[in-house]
Amino acid sequence: MDPIHAAEGWFVSHLFYRVDRPRWEAADPVERQRRKQHFQEIVDDFRRDRDRQIHCYSIWGLKADLAVMTIDPDLQHLNETEVAVSTSLGAGVLEPASSFISMSEISEYMSQEKDYDRTLRSKDGLTPDSAVYQQKMAEFRERMRTYIDDRLYPRIPDHRLLCFYPMSKRRGDRENWYLLDFDTRKTYMAGHAITGRKFHATVKQLVTGSIGLDDWEWGVSLFSDDPFHFKKILYEMRYDEASARFGEFGPFYVGLRFEPMELFERLAL
Repeated sequence: MDPIHAAEGWFVSHLFYRVDRPRWEAADPVERQRRKQHFQEIVDDFRRDRDRQIHCYSIWGLKADLAVMTIDPDLQHLNETEVAVSTSLGAGVLEPASSFISMSEISEYMSQEKDYDRTLRSKDGLTPDSAVYQQKMAEFRERMRTYIDDRLYPRIPDHRLLCFYPMSKRRGDRENWYLLDFDTRKTYMAGHAITGRKFHATVKQLVTGSIGLDDWEWGVSLFSDDPFHFKKILYEMRYDEASARFGEFGPFYVGLRFEPMELFERLAL
């Protein structure tokens, strides 16, 4: 089938499964090994394209047994892989526990050239014809190009832990994010970003958009090597007015990253 590419961004799936152990144990050991190898081959094949990314996680707690996170520029291929993963261990062995679909995107509240121009003029006292102004503006443009590329075409960082949760902005009778004017919303989000940057060295974040695609408006994937940092960043961010007044959050999933055969060993399969 013809590929489906988005006008902007890549497709992202978070798939959560429970293992039907009686069904799994009903297969003989040779067949179980063949199925595990088939799962491994699906992962290996997916990774042959540099832009396609797939990672597997053992879920901490009882909400699910395992998770598979995928990023793909082609929705046809991504959907085909989802079906292959779901059936890879045999009919009914991987029971869907939850899923979340979204797309990479850039924030509408990101800094614009006009914002930086205002800063250089008012705070730094620079004029557009000065060499310092022009150098700083060139550096800003390069930073923004990198930012946009990282957001639209993300790379899953090489961390051992994933914390994923969906979220939306409140649309209640008293507090409605979407009735605020743009400048007010941008100010709130700027404060939110300042808090997040404090954890740049310990937590990597990927925010993907799901408006019109799933039940929540965004999916947030946090990556780290220590779950303490998940607790810390989320605790501090909830004091930001953008979260305190307007944030609504779905279920949280924390996963430990494994390669497929290591994952099966962890799950005693």
